[in-house]
Amino acid sequence: MKSTRLFFLLFFAIVLLHAAAAHGASINMDDPRRALGREDDVRVDAQLVQDSISPGAPIGITYQIQNFTTSPVAVADKVSDASYDSDSGTITVSLGSEIPSGRLPHMVLIAPGEKKVLRGAAMVALNAAAIRTSMAGVPRYVQVKVTILRDLTPFLAMIQKQAQAPAVAQTLPDELFERWLESNDTIYLNALPVQWSPRARMSGADAAQSGM
Repeated sequence: MKSTRLFFLLFFAIVLLHAAAAHGASINMDDPRRALGREDDVRVDAQLVQDSISPGAPIGITYQIQNFTTSPVAVADKVSDASYDSDSGTITVSLGSEIPSGRLPHMVLIAPGEKKVLRGAAMVALNAAAIRTSMAGVPRYVQVKVTILRDLTPFLAMIQKQAQAPAVAQTLPDELFERWLESNDTIYLNALPVQWSPRARMSGADAAQSGM
């Protein structure tokens, strides 16, 4: 009983510390190009910042996590990666940490019944010249997957310290590394069609110079 009470005291303290960092991003739930995934009462909606892909350009994503369970969940919101499967023409953007490094990544908590909107981005290595000469075709889809941490009990003390002193790195002990692998869950969203541009997008300054 005492440990359960301590768990919730730590959890609500972390929620209060994170509340000040909330921002006003949102998901257009009426957009037919919105991607959706759900796993065991945790739902994720996501939108691409833009629907075109080009070499050297990051893929920006706004995503919303809704927690319909009775326990808090968390996501490593600053961890992202991207890979490309030429056979299917699909770029997979991974948000959250499936296999953590030796340190605790920055964590965002989602309380029971709560939803939070976050932003992420990743860059995939694409060789435009190779794609033009390949029989496999060009990137045609982007699929988002989000990894969450379900059992927070072993990590709450570390997450609270992180919220109080975010600049201080915390080493993840070996025993917690194993618990992380056991506690995480990956939610796959449906793939979204995108347009491929073989030329890298120019920044505003580059565009102005090219027009001179």
